[in-house]
Amino acid sequence: MLLWDKPEVLEGLTTYRDERDWTMFYVLPAQPRFRMDDNNMPVFKFLKYRFPVDRPDGKKGGGFLIFDVEFVVPDDKLGSIKEQLQKRITDQWRRAGQTTPAPEAKIGQFNFLRGTSSLQFLDSGGALVEKVQNPGAPSLYGKMVTPFTVELSPEGATLAEQALQDKGGVVQVNYDLWLPVKLPPVTVHAWFHASKVMEFRQTINVEERFWSEDDYRETVREKMTQTDMMGVNIDPGAVTDRKIIDAVRDWAWSSLEAAIARNVLGEIAAQDPKEAQKLYTEHDFENIERDIRSERIVDINRHYREGMVMEWNPAPRGTLPNITSLPGVKWADFAKTVDLNDPFFRQLTVNIRANADFESLPLDSIEVKLEYKQGTEHAVKESSLRKPEDVDKFTTFIANDSYKYTYSYQVNYKGSSQRFESKPVETDERFLTINVGDTGILLLEVSTGDLNFTQVKEAQVTLKYEDPGRQIPPAEQVFRLDKDHTSHRWVQVIFHPKSEPVRYQVKYFMADGREFVTDWQSTLSPRIFINDPFSATRTVGIRGFGDFANRIEAIFVDLKYHDEKNNYTQSHSVALNAGSTFFDWVFPVIDAAGGKLTYSANITFKDGTVQEVPETEAKKDTIMLGDVLLAQPVQVMADLIDFTAVKLVKVMLRYRDEANGIEESGDLVFKQDAAGAQTWNFPYKDKTKKGYEWSASYFMADGSSGKIAPATTTEETIVLPAKPA
Repeated sequence: MLLWDKPEVLEGLTTYRDERDWTMFYVLPAQPRFRMDDNNMPVFKFLKYRFPVDRPDGKKGGGFLIFDVEFVVPDDKLGSIKEQLQKRITDQWRRAGQTTPAPEAKIGQFNFLRGTSSLQFLDSGGALVEKVQNPGAPSLYGKMVTPFTVELSPEGATLAEQALQDKGGVVQVNYDLWLPVKLPPVTVHAWFHASKVMEFRQTINVEERFWSEDDYRETVREKMTQTDMMGVNIDPGAVTDRKIIDAVRDWAWSSLEAAIARNVLGEIAAQDPKEAQKLYTEHDFENIERDIRSERIVDINRHYREGMVMEWNPAPRGTLPNITSLPGVKWADFAKTVDLNDPFFRQLTVNIRANADFESLPLDSIEVKLEYKQGTEHAVKESSLRKPEDVDKFTTFIANDSYKYTYSYQVNYKGSSQRFESKPVETDERFLTINVGDTGILLLEVSTGDLNFTQVKEAQVTLKYEDPGRQIPPAEQVFRLDKDHTSHRWVQVIFHPKSEPVRYQVKYFMADGREFVTDWQSTLSPRIFINDPFSATRTVGIRGFGDFANRIEAIFVDLKYHDEKNNYTQSHSVALNAGSTFFDWVFPVIDAAGGKLTYSANITFKDGTVQEVPETEAKKDTIMLGDVLLAQPVQVMADLIDFTAVKLVKVMLRYRDEANGIEESGDLVFKQDAAGAQTWNFPYKDKTKKGYEWSASYFMADGSSGKIAPATTTEETIVLPAKPA
């Protein structure tokens, strides 16, 4: 038996001596690894596969990872360790004065009592790994081989294929191995005490009287008490290695827990007070006392001393390096992608049904015929459908990798000798549905949509169906919808599949007496929803621009919408000001593309003037209204004037635009203490009319004066001459 409390490390591996044989040693492998076969190749296979058909669970394929794990010391390290141990034995043999050949160093096998193994790979039982299969325990001899099979989801197979290649590792294996070892020089006391006590007391006192009512008094007291205590006490003696002490403690606790499990206290049965009551009711006992005490006790005391046998679990575990990190190993030799779509097993399966209401439609039956004929495969199937829930199935093996088949059907009508027979159709659809539109019956459901019956009294719907190319007589029906009749079904046998759209027109009778008629519309849908005549809306945006803070007081806008075709009119008025410079007018319309929108406006200014905008047709749904004045600065410079000879210069400026009602004027004065450049600003609207008029008066130091005559210019800078001309 090995001396597990006195290990040493050789070649990175933990080595133990035997307690009796000084030439026997035990070498513990560092961690599990992929098992290597006789050719020094890993026992490993990765398979990725895909299914040929859709499965009910939606799974497209997946993968399998199959490999063996062994717990063994590599041969090269084992040889090196044995050489070192042999040298140690030889040296010790010679120091003892022995001249004969030294004994041979022996490597012993661990005598494991039991063991388990487990795998952690990716998410192990989550979205990537669906199942992990293994025996749950390794072989407890030899290389301690454990086989593992991992089933992967499609996503897990893709991830695993990449993760298992190159350097590093993703497969983690845990071994739990218990072997017998001798206790080191420590003393262990493991103890457990548990008790259950039940105390029951019941008294019944009865006093019977002839002249009054009897007295009956019953008292029941029941008490249940349960206690348990446990512990492990260790006297380490001369042992100071905390790992050894902790291992002994863990073993003592597990041994104690196993003993407790074998000595579980059972439940103490509760007492039934009715048993004592029977003594009075059945045997006429008048004074009864019951005292019952039941007690159960378990005491466990275990004492362990040096030399006694205990179980020790070295718990080897680790991440296995990827096989591609091994020399001479190529991933392609151990991985394969498999397509399960084997041509030999391929089948064509067609589900046959009819999407038609046999009870409410004049349908008696639909007889469907399917035929598959490719190569040596020839199969025919005829099905009779009489209810919507009738489903038949056509199955055949395929040939020439072709899934195409032909089908035809015959429709039989209730109370009619005339029937409809379709032409053969070639298809590869796996779900063959004969729709009601293919049965020679015209079926149209008409229902109210968002029809507002507070505005609309009723709606008259006219339906038409024509197919002159197939010589089908025109079909027409007219009906009305109101608040009491909100749906209508049009059923017409036309003895040919519906291939043309249904045309319909709606005439609305409004609650106020007005009438609106829509244009003819077409639809291929089996359902028509009749909506409000004002189901369309139009949004007109009114945007004000200009200086509302200083110039414009308000803009009053009148809007009008008129749909002459439908005799429909809407109007609205709005005022724009500094607090609200924009507005959106949203109103219902019958025809979103029709109607005429006009507007007029009055722009009032803060100076009291008003600008009128005449009635104008809006070409767009955004109307811009306002008044903008631009400012033109004019700089006047007096740099050429000698103010020792000139006392003062007065410059007069004026701008007029009669068409836009603008007139602005101003004076600038230059003298010796105010000779710097000055600026005059005038407002304008029309960029083509920026000409202004200016003139100047000179007052000389000698008392004389002169003038510069008025002149019109567009210059943005005026340089005054030194003196008037």
